[in-house]
Amino acid sequence: MRLRVATFNIRNSSAPDGANAWPVRREATAQAIEALDADVVGLQEVLPDQLDYLRARFAEYEIVGAGRDDGLSAGEHSVVMVRGPWQLESHETRWLSLDPGTPGSVGWDAHLTRIATLAWLRHPDGARVGVLNTHYDHAGEVAQAESSRLIADWTAGALPWIVMGDLNATPDSPPLKALTTAGLRLAVPAEAGGSWHDFTGATDQERIDHILLTAGWKVIDAEVSHYRPDGRLPSDHWPVVATLEL
Repeated sequence: MRLRVATFNIRNSSAPDGANAWPVRREATAQAIEALDADVVGLQEVLPDQLDYLRARFAEYEIVGAGRDDGLSAGEHSVVMVRGPWQLESHETRWLSLDPGTPGSVGWDAHLTRIATLAWLRHPDGARVGVLNTHYDHAGEVAQAESSRLIADWTAGALPWIVMGDLNATPDSPPLKALTTAGLRLAVPAEAGGSWHDFTGATDQERIDHILLTAGWKVIDAEVSHYRPDGRLPSDHWPVVATLEL
């Protein structure tokens, strides 16, 4: 049984990006998502207006995840997109903090509120998997490490899990090592190239977007996509995609 998954930080629509602002590049962003041809996609930095656009554009996907500010619709979302034949059983948003059930809570030395969206999926043949999409804090080193400990706990057990997101950390960093020490493994090797490029289009910068797997998964293929629809950069990050076999 195969499952194609991808993670993509699409850059929030409130950022003052000039020629790369959301209204200019949203079509390119949508085309880049389409080109991934993934069954499950985790997106980060999704603001409500972007979520409305994506839901209208990708009607074939169920898109879930709450806003980080209030647990409803306010603030950035780390959404999970799911298309058939996989079906969404349930989902919830948790905060990367000492109180994961409190909307808007900020963890440790984090500069911003950070969240993870957890989704439980079922295949028509009865197989079940878990997907976690997250966006770590960009500056708080303690928050990054503690976020990894939370996620390792949440994905422990017999259920196969896929952890994805913008972890704001490179493969050899303490937050990633905390996850791999806990038993997760990188689906896309560091040699696949950089994922953050700050609207330069560079492919050799830091790799901070990742897909990690618990036991039970085989990686068929994996890459960092550098697709630029009609030459337009779809975001300040490149998406990361992998085809998996359970």
